[in-house]
Amino acid sequence: MNPLISAGNFLTCATDALVTTLSPCVTLDWQEQTPTLDWTQEETAVHTMRACLEYSFQVVGGDRDYYQPVYFGIKDSVQPEQLLRMIDTAGATLRRSVATASPEDRAWHAYGESDPVGFAAMGVVEVSVHTFDIAQGFGISFTPDAAAAEFAINRLFLDTVEKAPTNYANAGELLMWFAGRIPLDGFAQRENWKWNGSVR
Repeated sequence: MNPLISAGNFLTCATDALVTTLSPCVTLDWQEQTPTLDWTQEETAVHTMRACLEYSFQVVGGDRDYYQPVYFGIKDSVQPEQLLRMIDTAGATLRRSVATASPEDRAWHAYGESDPVGFAAMGVVEVSVHTFDIAQGFGISFTPDAAAAEFAINRLFLDTVEKAPTNYANAGELLMWFAGRIPLDGFAQRENWKWNGSVR
């Protein structure tokens, strides 16, 4: 399959998991703080939406010297179910941007100039990690989609550490370790983590 299409499909797996996991929480208080973050649950959701749209701008804009200075926000009185819909739509926007791009396209990112597949992987990380964060705030257990997590790990993380855990239930757990959310297999929870978006 076309790698651009495959990358977008993994992003869809991540957003589908977010909607499925968090839909039962739409009647809860999204103004509560997200654990370990300085944002409310609503703000974490908005950040997730914003990240996908910003990556879309990078893919389509192809700016190699800077991050486009756009800012995406929400209107007042947004309902939680609308937040989930917005993230799903933002993910679809990134997926379509990647699908219509050229494999040779490049754009700036603080963690390394990247290609469309790289930006799709970044979207998978953002959506998966913040689904975990919001779910944790509502007392729900969440492990990212294993196939999407494996795609993101292979594209962004494998060369960022000298040694990684090898004993884990699935790649979703490993992604949460790489992203500093959980300890795993005797490896402490990571701090000051980042990915490598450079093309390789």
